[in-house]
Amino acid sequence: MKQKTLVRALGLTLALAPLAGMAAVENISYFGYAKWGNIYTDNDEHNSGKGERNDVIRASQGYGNYRLGNELNWWEAGLKADVWQQGDAYFDTTLYLGSGESWGDVSLIQMWSAGHGLIDGQADAKVWAGERFYRRHEVHMIDIKYWDTSSTGIGLEDWDFGFAKGHIAWMAPNSSKDGRSLHNLDARLSDITLSESADLTVGLNYVFTQNSSYDESDITTSGAMLSTLYRQAWDYGSNTFAFQYGTDALAGGLMSAEGGSNRKYSTGVEHDGYSWRIFNSGDLNVSEDFQVMYSIAYQDKNLDNDEGEKWFSVGARPQYSWTDYMATALEVGYESVEAQNGAGTNDMYKVTVSQIFQAGKGVWARPSLRLFATYSEKTDEWGRGGDVYGQAQSIAKQNIDEITFGFNVETWW
Repeated sequence: MKQKTLVRALGLTLALAPLAGMAAVENISYFGYAKWGNIYTDNDEHNSGKGERNDVIRASQGYGNYRLGNELNWWEAGLKADVWQQGDAYFDTTLYLGSGESWGDVSLIQMWSAGHGLIDGQADAKVWAGERFYRRHEVHMIDIKYWDTSSTGIGLEDWDFGFAKGHIAWMAPNSSKDGRSLHNLDARLSDITLSESADLTVGLNYVFTQNSSYDESDITTSGAMLSTLYRQAWDYGSNTFAFQYGTDALAGGLMSAEGGSNRKYSTGVEHDGYSWRIFNSGDLNVSEDFQVMYSIAYQDKNLDNDEGEKWFSVGARPQYSWTDYMATALEVGYESVEAQNGAGTNDMYKVTVSQIFQAGKGVWARPSLRLFATYSEKTDEWGRGGDVYGQAQSIAKQNIDEITFGFNVETWW
């Protein structure tokens, strides 16, 4: 164990050494995110009866998870620094480390550089290349990044059109099924001002395989997805409404989430068809002491082979602040997944109460230290044979009632 830790520490030192050795390094900024804790259960079937959960409560074959008292451990941290400058032109480099569910699982999850001020008349535009998180959009409460193309790539960002900012990128992910190299072309217009408190983002993704010939003619090799986001702020909070329409390889969307990350780019399998989905989420400030976080989502994935599903999720998290540093939250969430071929419907209901110690009032105050207890009910009527792309099959109906409890910390900087 000590030897492995030493090797990892040496790797981290070597990764950061290039920045430390550059005399021109300036404007260093640090940032990161962490969530860590333990969840215990009264159900002996989980985690070989050890009394502790190593997965989250969610509807089988669904997406995401209502995360209060119901999330897995993760940390990430990094830095960005200006490494060269001449006049108004400069380059910066970002290095970012992330973990698995154990402290020792450390890897480099971002390494990219950007050039700013390189194009005449476009002071804010930047050219970038490397491995990075790219313009992700998420619903925090259900832990779904529903528009996430993060991978290795190259692009031009923040081109000023006057009425909007333009972004174009060529990303290079791998297929979820066979690991074949893909090309994902990503074009977006953001910050389209509709009013002083509302804006619009639109985008198009097109993905195709590097070598598109497969033995079977019905294997999916490409797909497209259109996304539209409408954001509205007002005195009592904010709301984001997202609509997406995807075809074939992107009929499953571009979600990074429980149930979504392992079927993000659906090439190498039979996956022709279409889908549409909506995400509506936000927060409501009822008073200085009382806020509500909420989410509603729906997806209809209709595949030519009848292996799609209809997914629905709705929930809310009201939170009351007793003092500037203590609050109580109650999260209620429901999720259902109906198989396209009629194999059945899986669903899940959970309610969580949490006592919170945090840095200020409100649902977004962090760091947040939590004690929590959850009651959940789950029903399974169908599953997939083989893998995540397997045929939807009816199973003997299973009902699971469970009580979980524990603690965690969530922080960002």
